[in-house]
Amino acid sequence: MLPSWLAKLKPRRVGQQISYGYFAAIAIGGAGTLTGMVIADYFQGRGVTQLLDAQAQTQFLSDFDRAADQAQIHGVRAVAFAGKPDQQQAELTDLRAQLATMVVIRQEVNTFIQADPAWLADNPEHLQVLLETYEQQLNEYAEAIFAAVQTENPKAALPDLLAGETTESLDQFHDQLAALVQISRGQESTATNVMETAQGAEKALISISMVIAALVAGFVAWRTTRAIAIPLSNITRTTRRVADQANYQLRAKVGRNDEIGLLAQSVNHLIATVAARTQSLEQAVQLAAAQNQDLANTLATLQKTQTQLLHSEKMSSLGQLVAGIAHEINNPIGFIQGNLAHARDYGEILFAVIDRLQAAMGELPPELADYLAKEDVDFIRGDFPQVIRSLRNGSDRIDTLVQSLKVFARSQEASLKPTNLNEGLESTLLLLEHRLKPQAKRPEIEVIRCCDDLPTVECYGGQINQVFMNILSNAVDAISERWATTFDDWRPQILIRTLQIDESVRVEIQNNGLAMPEPVQAKIFDPFFTTKPVGGGVGLGMSVSYEIIAQHHQGKLDFISPWQGEIGTKFMLTLPIRFSTPLSPIWEKGHDDLNSCST
Repeated sequence: MLPSWLAKLKPRRVGQQISYGYFAAIAIGGAGTLTGMVIADYFQGRGVTQLLDAQAQTQFLSDFDRAADQAQIHGVRAVAFAGKPDQQQAELTDLRAQLATMVVIRQEVNTFIQADPAWLADNPEHLQVLLETYEQQLNEYAEAIFAAVQTENPKAALPDLLAGETTESLDQFHDQLAALVQISRGQESTATNVMETAQGAEKALISISMVIAALVAGFVAWRTTRAIAIPLSNITRTTRRVADQANYQLRAKVGRNDEIGLLAQSVNHLIATVAARTQSLEQAVQLAAAQNQDLANTLATLQKTQTQLLHSEKMSSLGQLVAGIAHEINNPIGFIQGNLAHARDYGEILFAVIDRLQAAMGELPPELADYLAKEDVDFIRGDFPQVIRSLRNGSDRIDTLVQSLKVFARSQEASLKPTNLNEGLESTLLLLEHRLKPQAKRPEIEVIRCCDDLPTVECYGGQINQVFMNILSNAVDAISERWATTFDDWRPQILIRTLQIDESVRVEIQNNGLAMPEPVQAKIFDPFFTTKPVGGGVGLGMSVSYEIIAQHHQGKLDFISPWQGEIGTKFMLTLPIRFSTPLSPIWEKGHDDLNSCST
């Protein structure tokens, strides 16, 4: 163990180690060389410290000034991009990022000043006040930008923003900061000159010492090489691991208070800075992902709103059209029905007149007899009541269609009202009767009804009828597709079942057409989804149907496909009898027994 006085002489810097080694050599060749060498190394160490401080100061001030300039540029561009929301939002995001960068840099400058650097371009307090005031002015400028963006005509604020007092103040701060950067760069040049001078003196003294004491110098060089190479190798290995593994928790070992230790501290500081910047980038990426998700949610909401508007407009237009048609048809049908009885009575009177004329005249004149025979009055007498009955049946049929249109549209119902779902189903089937009848390439679709005597349900009748129309229309399409693509011997059928389950009502609509493929099942309730080709219709209508049942009526709409072997689809619609009553559990078992059903 070394004595205390000798331990104090142990060198703590690499330069001192070299100096001590050459002191032994110069002791042989001369004490003057060693003294000059120590002095040269001392100035070189001070030059390194001053250069590092000046470089760090220049970097901080330049980054702060650059962030301030970028913030001003993004602010002006955000106002200039009025009417282009995507580009404007990007500029505002960049503006906020630059403001955050200024805060980080200012905090780093405060930490740098607290470390008592060798050189500063200005008084520490004045420099801190300058950066804080600059940042405050830029925040006020940003607030003006945000306020201008919210106005109806953001571009009108550009002249004030570009030529206002805040902008002039920012320019003055920019000039002051630029002057400090120039001073800092001058300090870098001074430190570099000191280092170069010290290095030149050191080289000269080393050359003299090598001549005077080559052996001692060689030994000192060997020891010095080991003292530098091993720590540098450790630092290099650490930096490579950080770069390869992206592990920013690694740090170079700082075991000595010399230049190598300072280098290790600088490397550690660099790793910490890169880690902070990487974390900031990751946060920015997460923020961008969150914003993208918000945009996706907004787009979904807009699509949903558009679907609701389209459905509301469609139902409103349909209700007005049907109400007008029903009103226009009602009047002439009333005239026809009101006059059919009179027409029948008048015909009977005319035939009675003919009979009495024949009885009174006895033998008719040849000309009149020929005319009666030619017109076949006896046939007319027998066929006339049948004509009246046919007209009566036709007018009754038209009247039934009009009433079905009224029940289906329910244009006068703008609020919840008690509704008979069986009547709604019948009116919908009556409107679809032309599609159920035999077609050129398909036989008639048999409709099987298993309908209980249901209580009235509080609902929007027109919307519920629209759901029935969508499901039944899709059932007809599925049956038509199966008939066109298969040649099996089967009967097209649609089964409709209604029943009450506790305080809710269940409607099941089944068809034995083609089953839905799995991709269609996954998207059937998506807005704007359709399996029809361009020009083949407006879509399946199931997104609107699901919204009507689930959201407007607190009900449930589900389906099973295939529901019978490998074919068919069954839709299950459940509604509470009273609007505020919770639903009863949906039955999972099917009801396929048709013995009690009627066609």
